[in-house]
Amino acid sequence: MNVTDLRSATDTSAADLNVLLVSQPASDGVFRHVEALADYLLRHGATVHLAYSDRAACDALPKLVERVKNAGGQTLNLRVGNRPEFADFPAWLNLRALIRAARPNLIHAHSSKAGALVRGLALCGLKGRILYTAHAYYGMHSPSGVKARFFHSIERALGRYGTTISVSTDEAAFARDHLGIADRDQRIVPNGVDCARFRPAQPEEKMALRAQFGLPRDALTLGTVGRFSRQKDPITTYSALTQIMPAAPDMHFVHLGKGELEPMVDALLEKSGVSARCHRLQYLADTAPFYRMLDGFVLASLYEGMSYAAIEAVASGLPIILSDAPGNRDFADMGLDRVYWCPPKNPAALAAAFGRWRDDSIQAGPTGVHRQAALERFSLEAAFGRMAALYREMLTPPK
Repeated sequence: MNVTDLRSATDTSAADLNVLLVSQPASDGVFRHVEALADYLLRHGATVHLAYSDRAACDALPKLVERVKNAGGQTLNLRVGNRPEFADFPAWLNLRALIRAARPNLIHAHSSKAGALVRGLALCGLKGRILYTAHAYYGMHSPSGVKARFFHSIERALGRYGTTISVSTDEAAFARDHLGIADRDQRIVPNGVDCARFRPAQPEEKMALRAQFGLPRDALTLGTVGRFSRQKDPITTYSALTQIMPAAPDMHFVHLGKGELEPMVDALLEKSGVSARCHRLQYLADTAPFYRMLDGFVLASLYEGMSYAAIEAVASGLPIILSDAPGNRDFADMGLDRVYWCPPKNPAALAAAFGRWRDDSIQAGPTGVHRQAALERFSLEAAFGRMAALYREMLTPPK
């Protein structure tokens, strides 16, 4: 991989930056990234503007918009969804007007819709320094599908405008090999999390949280965070649970998320005999306590950019069970000591990984290696210091 990797570069100075952040998702991982990046930039003296969409927004969005406004930044509600639609055209015009008014020296688009709007303006003559973070390209696990080919054709057409920021080596390789985005036009900057909030729990804190969430104090508790969507593949996760949980009466599972595949999961659990030990939380304003009541974390996705939930689990000191899928594979090179791998879409292999995790958890308890790896790689200062270094690089005139 010849893409410039900014995993070790940091630069906390941001006072001369005037940045417009553009994002369509207003919940889940993309929003958490944009929120944390905006707060980091504001904390280090940058001018920040925000274009967002309040469709399917979490309750943290209005607070972020208010913080940006209070710091003197301009904001715009794009009012768009994640699919192509008529509302994209007025959003495009309004975004152009915001750029003319705010005059940012950098525009950073997050997710495919924001990337299309911003780079579409560049296609029509917008001058400026543009960065784009996809946060996982659609269909990275199966780029030959009709829908994937459609979205990838758009990414190829717009890929020559601006600098692409990938959050993992898998995402960067996909951009190069499938979308034709040259290494010279890419950078790798991993995601960052607040390691002060996402931290290991003390035993008494874990027990109190389990009581709060209605779980047995002595349960061996596995959890996940993610939408009930095809990308996250909850069907494989729950199929594996129905295989192992009948023989593991101490095991409980907690899922934080909601989505279109919930009815399919309900039907799968209905006759399994383990549904009473599979718990569901649709939403938490603060997800950090969720991890502190767990003994392990699972993510069986078909693909990721780099999962915020997995990083948060590692920062919380948890063993992790991962599908060997694009975006997850970066965790194999971090020196972690409690990672259990399985092929994607393979319930039997995932159930076996659950069994290995269960045996080790009973014998070995928690791990301290994961926490240290998160502090070194994924703290906010480390991750967004790298982003500030990249912004400064973009603003430096060529010699």
